Amino acid sequence: MNDVNRDVKIRGRNARGEGDRLRATLLEAATALLAESEDPENVSVRAVTRRAGVSPTALYLHFENREELFRAVSEECFAELGAAMCGAGEAAGPEPRDQLVAMGHAYLRFARERPGHYAVLFQRHITPKPEDDETKIGIEVFESLVEVVRRCGVPEEDAFDYGVLLWMNLHGRAAVASAMPGFPFPDEDRYVELLTERVLG
Repeated sequence: MNDVNRDVKIRGRNARGEGDRLRATLLEAATALLAESEDPENVSVRAVTRRAGVSPTALYLHFENREELFRAVSEECFAELGAAMCGAGEAAGPEPRDQLVAMGHAYLRFARERPGHYAVLFQRHITPKPEDDETKIGIEVFESLVEVVRRCGVPEEDAFDYGVLLWMNLHGRAAVASAMPGFPFPDEDRYVELLTERVLG
């Protein structure tokens, strides 16, 4: 289990109106610990609040339990990834293919520049199973990718599968680059453009 700095001082009581700041601090602390831990079961409420510099009871002002906290962490990380990808797509101009390439670059950049947040996205056992919760965390990000695939002229019945191919290849590049930084990948620009070309034809 990853521990935290035991010298962190406990914060004083938050002033009125600072609840959002405390919630954000707890999410940041939980994200960091989940990224550092090989097993989410080792990340306790006490460890999170110690990292955040607050008492354990403070967490329950914002989250019912540890599972709700972990879910919020996952939602937050996916929201940040989605914002990065959609922002890049919008900035790329009106052509869907250019948007798709830009979204691919944004995906890999997020994984490279925010490795802790990216690792949390695919951390096992921190979110409910699909049968336990109708809301699939992260599905909005994937659907934004599929929508651009559709606008590239891919038939409706194939758009989902093409989106999966793109996502899995982007994830594979990000995962291997993190685990094996010396692997001789093609240049990132070339990789994304080649991937888009091969998937879309």
